[in-house]
Amino acid sequence: MSTDPHSEIDAADITERLVGITPIYLQNFVSRGLYGLRASAKPGKVRAQRRLFNRDDVFGIALVWLLFESGLRSEPLARVLNDIAGTKKANANLAAKKLLQAKSEYLLIRRTPRGPTKSPADRPGQETMIISQADAPQPRPWSLGIELLIPVGHKFRDIERRMELLFPPQGE
Repeated sequence: MSTDPHSEIDAADITERLVGITPIYLQNFVSRGLYGLRASAKPGKVRAQRRLFNRDDVFGIALVWLLFESGLRSEPLARVLNDIAGTKKANANLAAKKLLQAKSEYLLIRRTPRGPTKSPADRPGQETMIISQADAPQPRPWSLGIELLIPVGHKFRDIERRMELLFPPQGE
């Protein structure tokens, strides 16, 4: 490992100790290049070398997994990442970095299903907001759609704490 213990993080640490994503989903997301996820520290081949990830990769993977586990499919998930990062191509690492920098507590995603009409919309309505705990809405029925309140701040703090335990600073 290099001098910075956060620069090379093994896939097993991501699945078992940091994020909790299943190995098969991590493999699929990375090998298919979904949401811009990749093994930045050392790509490696599945059987020949270990895939090594950096800190930014871990938070990008965690964000994608949290959104995926919240029930979002590929296209809406990519739209959330685009909204956060301000990009046209999904980039989970950049979206996670922006959330970390903003010390975001929650993502509020409002989705409005398409209704019956002669010319349906290309996709359901969707709005993504980064909000603090104080701004988090109280549970209430939302007659036209679905609200997802996703605790990104809690997840990211948990990962940071776990990284500190797994990779203590050198010289301590």
